[in-house]
Amino acid sequence: MLNPTSSRANSSPHGADEHVLTAEAPSFAFNPTDPWTQTFQRGLELAGLKGKKVYEVGIGTGINAAFLLRQCEAAEVYGSDLDPRLVELAERNVRSLAPEQADRFHPVKGPVSLIDTDEAHARIAQSDVVIGCLPQVGDPTDPHLSAFREAQSVPLAETAEAKAEDHIAHYYPWAMFDTYPFNSVGLGLNEALLQRVRKHAPEADVVMNFGCRIGTRIIMEMFEANGYAPRLLHSQIVRQDVGTDISFFVTLEKALKGTGVEGDFVCEFFADEKGETPLSAREAQQLLDQDPQTPIYHLVGVIHGKPVPA
Repeated sequence: MLNPTSSRANSSPHGADEHVLTAEAPSFAFNPTDPWTQTFQRGLELAGLKGKKVYEVGIGTGINAAFLLRQCEAAEVYGSDLDPRLVELAERNVRSLAPEQADRFHPVKGPVSLIDTDEAHARIAQSDVVIGCLPQVGDPTDPHLSAFREAQSVPLAETAEAKAEDHIAHYYPWAMFDTYPFNSVGLGLNEALLQRVRKHAPEADVVMNFGCRIGTRIIMEMFEANGYAPRLLHSQIVRQDVGTDISFFVTLEKALKGTGVEGDFVCEFFADEKGETPLSAREAQQLLDQDPQTPIYHLVGVIHGKPVPA
């Protein structure tokens, strides 16, 4: 595992000379030592990416690009991000973390929403695999999401409206993806990516990292509905980020109460890191209301989708 901040890491995937690696990770970037990244990288190891051309949507700090080149031995790595600062950061970190492979990293410059530029389309078309870890929680201040929450009388956490510098790494503009069926469970951005990859690289596999707070089954159904055969590569229980609002999941559960299908949809949180004490979103929120620092956990899973022939 490539730990970018303070650990010693091998200079080659086969264990040659060790040296200290330090990645640049400013406050506007998603923390590369987060358990989400660790889970994702373990899944990438299991995805069979050696010799493949890989495109990462949401390149972030570049830690995954360096990992793909060094540990996974990808042939080429492309990538883009909505925040143009992150593309430049990723280039610097790849040169630092994978100097011998850095010439095989080809980022798409500028702000790129999903893969919606001509250059991104061209790079995707060359790719064997597209990877990504995209937000699954709508922006708490989104007017459509606010109306949904207010209709169910679900309050917003006091800290939810404060926008940290890495806000776009945690939330997405919910109303912009309202035409996607799975947006109703917080997967609109992810479903949009699957549809774009299917259009511009119909033979490419996808490997995506998900917080499985809505349950793995629904995420698998999204892959199937968009033309992919999914399988779970790796999963790990992680602590719910203290700063991320979960009122959306509480609202989903409350909206289904009394419909007769509420038993088919219960969000999956846990009171312990072993996952032995399950909690619904409402139960998790009650604990957080009593003490915002209460540790709450959920599953993170890496899912590999293989395109199904039309």
